[in-house]
Amino acid sequence: MAARGAEIYQKMCTACHKPTEKFIGPAPKGVLTRRSPEWVMNMILNPDEMVKENAQAKKLLMEYNGSPMANQNLTEAEAHDVLEYFRTL
Repeated sequence: MAARGAEIYQKMCTACHKPTEKFIGPAPKGVLTRRSPEWVMNMILNPDEMVKENAQAKKLLMEYNGSPMANQNLTEAEAHDVLEYFRTL
């Protein structure tokens, strides 16, 4: 799962996210110490709803100069693979 997640991350996420450093968006390294797996999955799958309804997502939006996370339209299985990749960082 993590290997598939790494491939998806490389293809879909690296325009805005670097694995271990801030970029246009936050680094995913250590995200699971800061957020629950459910929160991460929701952010991957429903970024538009999250920045409207979730206080932490709103704060991140402001921290990153109002640059919203693009909805990559991943499936739940793909998002779970990406989450598993994040566990390896």
